[in-house]
Amino acid sequence: MNVFRRTAAAVAVIGALVAGATTLSAHMKVEKSEPAANATVTMPLKQIQIFFSEAPDAKVSKVEVKGPSAATKVSAVHVMDKSLMVMVEGDAPAGSYTVSWQSAGGDGHVQKGEFAFTLKK
Repeated sequence: MNVFRRTAAAVAVIGALVAGATTLSAHMKVEKSEPAANATVTMPLKQIQIFFSEAPDAKVSKVEVKGPSAATKVSAVHVMDKSLMVMVEGDAPAGSYTVSWQSAGGDGHVQKGEFAFTLKK
């Protein structure tokens, strides 16, 4: 019986270590964006916001927006709770847009991604 208890305890400790390592290696994830990925927007484009599963690190965060003919001017990145937000400067023309972002969550791992949407007027 003593061997059984030691084996069960060892298995429990190993299981806890594996579960802890899995939790520590989890990266933040994009939960949604406004405008949504692949959306068609008909309202004037004023801001772009990307929501994550945890608070992004302001020091490494960037958001760039490319419009139909060139880069679209946006404000500096604002970290708001669990999101990144930029204000669109000026009047954005109709067409396809790609938003590229970079940030890191609590684990410090820098992640990058992008999504697209279409603006129709």
